[in-house]
Amino acid sequence: MAQRDWQGTAAGVAIGIGIGVAVGILLAPESGRETRGRIVGTMKDGIDGALETGQVLVQRAQQTLDDARERVKQAAEAGEQAYQKAKSNAA
Repeated sequence: MAQRDWQGTAAGVAIGIGIGVAVGILLAPESGRETRGRIVGTMKDGIDGALETGQVLVQRAQQTLDDARERVKQAAEAGEQAYQKAKSNAA
């Protein structure tokens, strides 16, 4: 549960920073061309950050899936060994 709280807080901070940067850029005393260029750059940075975060989440999910598969495989092997042992003891 604490992990979800941390992620929500981090997302809220990131969104707040993004909004603050956007407002700051829009209110800055620059030319329209400079402001548009800065906005585009900020948007690209945001998109790049979101893509990077997505890739990290995909990697974590894949690792979790791989770990789960390994645990199931080990459990199946242990069950098979227990079955074979019980079978040989019954004979």
